[in-house]
Amino acid sequence: MTKNEDTVKILRMFAQGLNIRDIVQKFPVYDHEKIVHLLHNLVDELQPKKKHVVLSGQYAANIDGASRGNPGPGSLGVVIYNSQGEIIAENKKTLGICTNNVAEYQALIKTLEMAIELQLDKLLIRSDSQLLVKQMQGHYKVRDEKIKALYHKVQTLLESFESIEFCHIPRAENKLADQLANEALDGK
Repeated sequence: MTKNEDTVKILRMFAQGLNIRDIVQKFPVYDHEKIVHLLHNLVDELQPKKKHVVLSGQYAANIDGASRGNPGPGSLGVVIYNSQGEIIAENKKTLGICTNNVAEYQALIKTLEMAIELQLDKLLIRSDSQLLVKQMQGHYKVRDEKIKALYHKVQTLLESFESIEFCHIPRAENKLADQLANEALDGK
């Protein structure tokens, strides 16, 4: 049986009102964790794919912050692309001990500083941190005191831009920024 056939069977079981425990009993090929993973992947596949159209004269940046231990040793990774999708700047840096959310904000701050230095006035920022993107879009409030200070610094930096857009992307679409953040942590 193929993975697609398994997915269809599991979905039919959910449609019949069965819960994961019942499905594991009736479909022992998968344990609880595998069924949850399969469902998460299915939801990701069913999400409408957003095309990241970069407007003429607009640049894009993929950013990532990492923390091993949360809090733990932190780092950031930044990749800036021109409107043709070519890499024009990269950065990776260790941050000391911090949380993952602090690392994500530090990656954003570094990106904005790099963009200002490159004299970019239109920027699309792509991040796999839903919290950061939702906070920057104004959908979530910033409650953590450490994050509030970083948020205010970001707001000051944003004044240097004609246009800024924030976009949440799946982790799979953020591999290079993630790789840079991990290289920084690994001392590469």
